[in-house]
Amino acid sequence: MLTDFQPATCSDIRVRYNEADMQGIVFNANYLIYADIGVTEYYRALGAAAGLGDHDKWLQSHGGETMVRHAEVEFLRSAKADDILTIAARCLRIGRTSFTLLIRIMRGTEHLADVRLTNVWFDGQTPKPLPLPDKLIAQMEAFEAVSPQR
Repeated sequence: MLTDFQPATCSDIRVRYNEADMQGIVFNANYLIYADIGVTEYYRALGAAAGLGDHDKWLQSHGGETMVRHAEVEFLRSAKADDILTIAARCLRIGRTSFTLLIRIMRGTEHLADVRLTNVWFDGQTPKPLPLPDKLIAQMEAFEAVSPQR
């Protein structure tokens, strides 16, 4: 349930017909697409909280970009075509050059999947990880209901 998860952001989506297989069950790769929606909404909310109102502007205000270095999906139950899903996100961990987001995918009160994405920070020119800016860390920590692990 979301009550024990305490997400920073939530958004609802409807599963489209083309996201499901012939049995009407969502194809597993689409869970990463759903997670990307959750990340976008998380960054958008961070931008709004910082007075920037836009996820691209929020990232750019820190002089860098993120890229996914590691992704893992834990499948618990299947989503189906036409389901309304809640995509909830929160930051679990902030490291020196990376942070890990947990995206929980729910159907009503049913916990369907968890996606963990580890994102590294870089300058946009080279994929070499750089230290996370202190201001970015402070904004993420202030945004979360539960402090990320450090």
